[in-house]
Amino acid sequence: MAGTLREEIGDRIRTSGPMPFESFMRLALYHPRHGYYATRVPGAGSDYHTSPALTPWFGRLVACEFQHMWEALGAPEAFTVVEVGPGRADLAAGALTAIAEAGGGLAGAVRWRFVERFQAMADLQRARLGPLAACAEWSAQLSGPQAQAGCVLAHEVLDNFPAHLLEKTAAGQLAEIHVAEEGGFLVARPGALSDERLAPVAADMEPQVPTGARFEVCCDLEGWCRDAADVLARGYLLVIDYGDKEPNLWRRHSTSKWGTIVTYGPDGFGEDPLAGPGTRDITAEVNFSAVERLAGRVGFIPDLFTTQRQWLRSLGFDEVAGGLTGQADAAWMAGRNREAMALEEELSGLQSLVAHLGLGDIMVLREAKDAPPLPPAVIEVP
Repeated sequence: MAGTLREEIGDRIRTSGPMPFESFMRLALYHPRHGYYATRVPGAGSDYHTSPALTPWFGRLVACEFQHMWEALGAPEAFTVVEVGPGRADLAAGALTAIAEAGGGLAGAVRWRFVERFQAMADLQRARLGPLAACAEWSAQLSGPQAQAGCVLAHEVLDNFPAHLLEKTAAGQLAEIHVAEEGGFLVARPGALSDERLAPVAADMEPQVPTGARFEVCCDLEGWCRDAADVLARGYLLVIDYGDKEPNLWRRHSTSKWGTIVTYGPDGFGEDPLAGPGTRDITAEVNFSAVERLAGRVGFIPDLFTTQRQWLRSLGFDEVAGGLTGQADAAWMAGRNREAMALEEELSGLQSLVAHLGLGDIMVLREAKDAPPLPPAVIEVP
């Protein structure tokens, strides 16, 4: 038996031939023993940081979104947040704390369902929540008992779905990128399409993609959207992730060897996803046009598409920032320097959530199923 993931991948290639990049990405991220997410706590290490891990204010502001959803749904007795890929439960901890502190009807109605495939992570999430875990449950799959009202939440999840990497050739045809082994190294080589589902999807995208460009197609999205609709009788789908809509998504990366695919590891950002399988996070930007199409087929209606920056400001970000600034100024004036520095640090974490060329540029997609649109009105991205 191969001792490392690299050795196992090499054995598979030598036995069965080059594998689609999608299969490589699935192994690199989700291998049960050696995969990146089987051995690391998402968002909490040195490789990268997510918004909920940087500051509890992210979860606290998302709690305002849940309050709006609950009210729009008619203040149901139970409001279930189904969170997919919850990391170490930082978002849930911030949101549930804010909801409990606010009191009111949502505090008694909120339920939290964590969709977590790794048991070690589920144990960490329970420990992280402490008493807040009393309103939570765990499931290994998104599919399950239907919540009568609530929200399916995916924060920086879809960008880690294994994706097929395709190339538009000079002849106008589509090839799929496979991972082969040559001279002891993993290399990318074009080949035939590996999944019959790729052909119609890729044909629709092909006219929008420049010749020579490589782009991703995620076949897992269709089933995921269907499960999201099935698990929710009425309510909202909330996707927060890196990505864009067509055709901008492809055109912005038309000269990249790997399309939108990048990696994050101990040495930071990387551009070679074949390097060190299992030791680096691999992401592909989310095609929000595809998500909208697939979600629409299962009953969701578009309600919002904007940046995290604009979305958080609609939830009261500026008021929170102004309050922290005022408290810090007052502490400095009163000579409470340690308190003032702590408030400045808290404010810095908050401001990172809306930073240009940073977390503020993450996209937010909200869809409604048998539910009214939420205030404020839809903010379209230019």
